[in-house]
Amino acid sequence: MVKMSNPVPALRTKNVRIGEKRTSVRLEPAFWSALDRAAEMEGITIHALCTQINSWNEALGLTAAMRVFLLVYVWSGSLETALNAARSGDILQRPQIRR
Repeated sequence: MVKMSNPVPALRTKNVRIGEKRTSVRLEPAFWSALDRAAEMEGITIHALCTQINSWNEALGLTAAMRVFLLVYVWSGSLETALNAARSGDILQRPQIRR
């Protein structure tokens, strides 16, 4: 096994706003990058995107809903498809992969 001299922390904690409430979220750096990109692609702030994810979420914790949302968003490129998946954490229909 190769040892890294300065490993990247497995999780990073950042504050986000869900509506008017501030909360801390712990995600892997790759998910934070994907969240930044998704918000940029949709023309909204990370806070607005997290608020949308949370408002659709019915069955998961916020962090899990964010991971499901980001996975499906990267696959499909569709905000609506990703929000639907984040609703329950279940991917009912395999999203079309963007090429």
